[in-house]
Amino acid sequence: GVFFFFLMIRRPPRSTLFPYTTLFRSKYGVIVHKTTMNMGDDIQSYAAAKILPHVDYYLARENLDSFKSKNNEPVGVLMNAWWMWEKWNWPPAECIYPYMISMHINNYGIRRKSSPIQTEWLQGIGGEYFKAYEPIGCRDETTINFLKENNIKTYFSGCLTLTLPKQKITSDTGTYVCLVDLKPELEKKAREYLENTGLEIRTITHNCDYRKSDISMEERFKIVEEILTQYQNAKVVITRRLHVTLPCLAMGVPVVSIVNLDDAGNYTRWAPYSDWVNYISEKDFMSHTFDYDFMNPKTNKMDYLETRNSLIKSVNIFIDKTNNCELPIEKIKKTHYTEIEARKWQNELMHWTLDTWLHKNRGLLEERNKFKKGRDELIKRASEMNV
Repeated sequence: GVFFFFLMIRRPPRSTLFPYTTLFRSKYGVIVHKTTMNMGDDIQSYAAAKILPHVDYYLARENLDSFKSKNNEPVGVLMNAWWMWEKWNWPPAECIYPYMISMHINNYGIRRKSSPIQTEWLQGIGGEYFKAYEPIGCRDETTINFLKENNIKTYFSGCLTLTLPKQKITSDTGTYVCLVDLKPELEKKAREYLENTGLEIRTITHNCDYRKSDISMEERFKIVEEILTQYQNAKVVITRRLHVTLPCLAMGVPVVSIVNLDDAGNYTRWAPYSDWVNYISEKDFMSHTFDYDFMNPKTNKMDYLETRNSLIKSVNIFIDKTNNCELPIEKIKKTHYTEIEARKWQNELMHWTLDTWLHKNRGLLEERNKFKKGRDELIKRASEMNV
């Protein structure tokens, strides 16, 4: 559903040139992951850029705490993103006025090269930030459940990529199929199915590496548009990626998702969308036990439209409420702590993280050494038995 919020603000002087119903002169920012290795991050950022009236700032997802706007001017930000590796860099800077929508929170932990932070960033001032701007719009059930367990109001908003506009039509429309990041055995099987269709096969990947790149976000968005344009004009897109499937739904492109929904890792992300998409399990795809004609692809289901329309409506409400006013951030922010208090709390979280990380890594090292010792003993024993 769509959630309306209203702020109680003091009536400005009658000399102001701007309406009383709005919050601040329109400056908007887009969350980006500057060092991403997954094009899906840029597609999410692109979706935000396309739905906002204009983009004045790009904000690094992992460093929102240190973001600075010109003269501390308020910046309206859609918080649609994958959150986040460096959770100690929370809460965001004071000048950010957020719309908490289409959020996904990971809890990987140090075994998956993340930090030991789990719920700690939702406590104290970090939690106050979430509560100040609740309800939090989430794009998956895992995030919804995680926030509810921490007493933060939440709802399913869907992913902002469902709002993507159609791309331009090209002269080769309908003459090719896109295979996007399929496993080798699945790609081989797909090529077999398409062998006598006369359709060109284009393999596309969302793997990228911007860790050492200085390419601008405008240039990166051009790359996103090039990829989306290829999807737009494909006869059908076959993929395992959620952030290929959802953009194709938004653009009205026939898409087949090869995904095992009984896999816990897939289910948590795909579950809210599973009834909307044409999906086939890997096993069924390999054995050709599915009903899908690649020459006459099925029209996508329209079930997603309600969520798409709700997203567009709610973002437009946010834009209407944040347009054309001179009020400073101090007058409109919903949190009650000072910036100094926020950074003091953040510093304490950083110290806790480093201390805990050190001890956990020592534990992992001990586990690894114990494993290596056991392995070496088994190898020695096997060698002696062979002798």
